[in-house]
Amino acid sequence: LPAAIEMFGEQGFASASTRAIAARAGVNPPALQYYFHNKERLHQACGQYLADRIRGHLDAPMAEAAEVVRTANRAAAGTALWGLMETVVDRSSDETEIPGWSQFLAQAAADLTDTTCALIHNEAVQPLFEMMAALIALAWERPRDDEGARVSAVLLLSQTRAFGIQRQGALAMLGWSDFEGGRLDTGKRCLRALMLGLIAQPPPS
Repeated sequence: LPAAIEMFGEQGFASASTRAIAARAGVNPPALQYYFHNKERLHQACGQYLADRIRGHLDAPMAEAAEVVRTANRAAAGTALWGLMETVVDRSSDETEIPGWSQFLAQAAADLTDTTCALIHNEAVQPLFEMMAALIALAWERPRDDEGARVSAVLLLSQTRAFGIQRQGALAMLGWSDFEGGRLDTGKRCLRALMLGLIAQPPPS
């Protein structure tokens, strides 16, 4: 699966061949076909693999956030929200665990008929968004389904993409080659300041 993610990210679904993926993974093509049957199912398995990884990384901060929401602990809402966002940023900025994952998602997102993005969205991204929106609503002392809180959650979540799926564009605009040498910490400080400003000054309801 990591080999397939990397190759789909490099070449896109249409161009990547199962034979080349098998070669990169060091397995025989018939073995790949036995386990995944065809390229479409292999691609979907890659999406499931990524969704499971994302959920796994978010397990702890999501549990903490759920407790904050359950107990209506308004004072802890900002801390819990940043815990979620920082986890996303830290994992998004590092491709050591799964090389090429951001390119894989970018390629999948460009294909309007792709179902893999929907799988990742439904199983990993949507629950994260719902929790972020609930925390923002709690911080503002508004109903959980407050429209402004939900829009704000979308906007904050989109900012984290500058460290992941939109990393190359962000780095190009900044004139940076990577997020090393304290640059990631600078980005996180700025993002946290934006989040805290939003929490402190909610838009009119």
